[in-house]
Amino acid sequence: MRILKNNPTPQPKACLWLVILILAAFHHAQAQSSCPTVHDLPDFLPAWTNAVIGPGNRSHQCTLALLTPDARITGVEPDKTPGKDGHPNRIVETPEQFVAWYQNHPTQTFWERSTHSTIAVYENVARVTRTYEVRSTPTGPVTSTGIEDFQLIFDGKEWRAFSLLWQDATPGKPLPPGYLP
Repeated sequence: MRILKNNPTPQPKACLWLVILILAAFHHAQAQSSCPTVHDLPDFLPAWTNAVIGPGNRSHQCTLALLTPDARITGVEPDKTPGKDGHPNRIVETPEQFVAWYQNHPTQTFWERSTHSTIAVYENVARVTRTYEVRSTPTGPVTSTGIEDFQLIFDGKEWRAFSLLWQDATPGKPLPPGYLP
């Protein structure tokens, strides 16, 4: 039979792992606490805008927190391939793919501002539609405008998007008057 002695001296490797776990938990709690929980539906668009604007190398924790894990983000863009006549292409992304674009373009900046929005809600489901304008800097010229349509679900605690469909306005096809400020 082997008798193990109680060694009160902590092992350096064990201490290192303990420190890493504590720091990771602290960082996760700090990231979660800095992201607003959307209890009231009108707070969703400001929270979304604050999460997605800025330089590409920003934290994307809040963007991910506003989306359900199985959310789909779909962009509709005209096909610029010669001979395709600008027919629409869909770009469908998971939340992780959506934020990966920004992570892969850390110097790209994105500043979006709502110009008009509508909210329709029934019980625990909602549709939020907004028009936006995009700039490459907070005070720079408008580089594009477009429309976004969010479908949200209330899980009893918070509103989160499970679908986002967006399209930039295209030359010769401005946003409809009902969506303008």
